[in-house]
Amino acid sequence: MINVLIVDDEPFIRQGLKILIDWEQCGYKVVGEAANGIEAIKELEVKDIDLIIVDIKMPEMNGLELIEYVRGNMLNEVKFIVLSGYYEFEYAKKAIKCNVTDYILKPINKEELIKVLSAFKEEYIKQEQQHITQKINDKVIYDRYLNEIMHGKCNDSNLAYIKRYQNFSSELRYMIIEINYSNDNEINASDGEKREQQLIFYQNVIEWLGENFYNVTIDIGQSKGCYDIGFIYDKRIAKENGMSENEYILSFKTHMKQIQKYDFFIYIGQKVNSLEELALSYKSATVARLFSDFSIENNITYYDEMAKKKELSCNAGKRYMDYLIHEIEDNNQEEIINCVDKIYANFREHKINLDIIKININYLLCNLINIAKELDSEVDQEEVMQYISSISFEQMISRGSANHLKDFSLVFAEYLNQLRQNSFQGILNQIDKEISEHYMEKLSLKYLSEKYYINSAYLGQIFKKQYNVSFKDYLNSYRIEKAAELLKRSDDKIYKIAEKVGYNNTDYFINKFVQVKEKTPLQYRKQFCCR
Repeated sequence: MINVLIVDDEPFIRQGLKILIDWEQCGYKVVGEAANGIEAIKELEVKDIDLIIVDIKMPEMNGLELIEYVRGNMLNEVKFIVLSGYYEFEYAKKAIKCNVTDYILKPINKEELIKVLSAFKEEYIKQEQQHITQKINDKVIYDRYLNEIMHGKCNDSNLAYIKRYQNFSSELRYMIIEINYSNDNEINASDGEKREQQLIFYQNVIEWLGENFYNVTIDIGQSKGCYDIGFIYDKRIAKENGMSENEYILSFKTHMKQIQKYDFFIYIGQKVNSLEELALSYKSATVARLFSDFSIENNITYYDEMAKKKELSCNAGKRYMDYLIHEIEDNNQEEIINCVDKIYANFREHKINLDIIKININYLLCNLINIAKELDSEVDQEEVMQYISSISFEQMISRGSANHLKDFSLVFAEYLNQLRQNSFQGILNQIDKEISEHYMEKLSLKYLSEKYYINSAYLGQIFKKQYNVSFKDYLNSYRIEKAAELLKRSDDKIYKIAEKVGYNNTDYFINKFVQVKEKTPLQYRKQFCCR
């Protein structure tokens, strides 16, 4: 609705205007009336008014004086429609100079008033849409600059831009708001659904903050898997609302919980004294999120509580990572989950240093890359890095949950298993080629295992698993099939054929041939000669 103030020194004119048309049907609401310019100014000071319909001739302060005063002394972008009992050129000229919307002569015609209001409404909606679009664009740019500051890029340009829009006090905390998708019905929500809920939450926080909406931010780049909302607690705003820090944060949480579809967690960073130090609060909020205990009361975690704990040593973290690497390599899914739970449980008991976390994560990643390379020296490095990038330190910080590390570890364990299978398949393909090209030579499992750098016993196992027969039986069968072809296509003597397919002992060859074909070589040949 467009809010209207009617200003005329004649009461019956004011009353008549209010009942002349159906204001609500036209998209308007009459929110007040005044008998002169001075009363109108008082109304403007306490009410949100979009349009003033004002008579020109009034006592104390006439219509034109009111317009000039508002234009010169008030920031309100209120519009005016001027009423007059008669048309006077000088009045009209002054009204035009004051940029009034329209000029209506008394007695007021209903159709003319509706026409003027309809035109004003159309222009008003157009300007509102432009204003909203500009506001959104400004906020997007603002969020980008704020994200730069949060990540430590605190230069004069970034600071100047932020301070143009919001005057932060000397007591700030960065808060990460994480929507909880852990319930069974919600865990499979698509990326689009999660992104939609993130935007809904963001808009709800903006509405709650009112004129301080610049204290909420969102990930402009929409990082994959990150659906957080950023919130800057400012002591000044809490004080203006007559609340302590704890009361303000609980009030925010209570309000959002009433209107949000999903539950959520809040991770609160350390207190800092200026916008320039916001990155410190942001980093500490990520630590609070990384190792929070989700059973905590109110779903709120303060970094301050974690900072009181005993610091974890680098070596302690390494022991857990070695254990996890071992289980990933073995593709032991149950133990992977248990191991990650133990890692996070241990971390929650200690004060966490981000540098130690980074060292341990990088240690994990480097070892997994080396394992992948050992399984296949020609492994696609880009493919490996694609897997690895999802658990980089920065990604872990932005997502920050045990579930993310579990998911990555399970996926990478399966990836290594697939590499292992592909690697063995490649060796078996090479051995199959060796048999087809060199079956007539002295081939053995020992020789092939040495050639392809694999344990002979293990090679025998995977060969039998692939072909359902031992290597020796497979080679004998292959040689006998080649001998059978020669018996059909040539008149070579039996001992010559035996030599051609890799048998130096003719009797041994005949015995193997009978085992496979259930006939002697000579009987086999004769059955084709008699046809």
